[in-house]
Amino acid sequence: MTVKEWQHANQWQEEALAGLRLKFDVVKGPMFHVSCLSNHVTSDLILSFHHCICDGGGGVLLIRELLTFLDGKESNIDKQNRLLRIDDIIPIEVRKSKINQVKTSCLSGLLKTALSISAIFTSTKNSGTLTRSRDYLLHSKLDRESTSIWVSICKKHGVTVNTAIGLLLLKAYEKVAGPESKNKISCPVDIRKFAKQIRENQLFSFGMVLTLTNKKANHKSFWPEAQILQTVVDKQIKALKPYEFLMTFEKLHSALPRMIKMLTYGKVGNDLMFSNIGRIPLQNEYQNFSLETVFSPMVIGPFANPSTIICSTFNDELDFSFVSNEGFLPQEKAKSIIEFVRNEMILLITSAKKNHDNTT
Repeated sequence: MTVKEWQHANQWQEEALAGLRLKFDVVKGPMFHVSCLSNHVTSDLILSFHHCICDGGGGVLLIRELLTFLDGKESNIDKQNRLLRIDDIIPIEVRKSKINQVKTSCLSGLLKTALSISAIFTSTKNSGTLTRSRDYLLHSKLDRESTSIWVSICKKHGVTVNTAIGLLLLKAYEKVAGPESKNKISCPVDIRKFAKQIRENQLFSFGMVLTLTNKKANHKSFWPEAQILQTVVDKQIKALKPYEFLMTFEKLHSALPRMIKMLTYGKVGNDLMFSNIGRIPLQNEYQNFSLETVFSPMVIGPFANPSTIICSTFNDELDFSFVSNEGFLPQEKAKSIIEFVRNEMILLITSAKKNHDNTT
């Protein structure tokens, strides 16, 4: 743990970027670091850890356990002797099914072949473009009233917050990037929603991915387009097969170096990664301190496309963190993307307020 003097309100962003640049020793450890910015009245805690420990949901668990420890209630901290194994997650009848075994073996074989071919044609010549010193972080927060209205109008139109923001990001990227836009956003899916064997108080780091794309519906208003996209998302979610997915990737361990090479140097196929963690279930008041706010987690890796937006909600405020690299997406363009999304959200929220006022 590192303790530094708290100097200004945005210092946590500088410390967060430093945390993203940490190189953990994956053999010896530790794989977890805490920085504390303190002025003896207010403290900012920044948790940095390798993604192999857990995902965003697991990160929230780590925050909860740390706050519990700081509050002097060590006995309430959950104990996890080891990380989950595949036998703990996938029911035995699914693992032993001959159909599933053949299907996942064939699929893993095809993926290994594809990765081998891809690795041959993937060049590492431009490996110096995305140096960690050029990473940046943008942060934005929506106030409580605006967040409440945004959530309610999404529900009114039968659209999830995730889908609505995803559509705004697609529109924003198309406006800012123009012809360079891929019209594709990758969205991680929390596998805990499908594999109930993984409890909320367990660390886990593996997820499935949905793809969002704008079909150019040419509707005059935003919500009909969002409803169409929601229909597509619902179909993708229904088609997810988490146990087969895990069985397939369990058989791809030998292909990991080729997979990393493809992700690091391969052709970029999406505009960015977008993840909505949702409501963060942490209390505000503790015995020894109060929790003022929680900033959305952020993640970055040595990938060809490092752009990632993560949002979450705490204290009924929607919070955004946008991480990318100057060598891939200039910071000014990233700011324009965030500003477009925020402005469009405010316009939709203002319109909803006016309609509500006119009918009451």
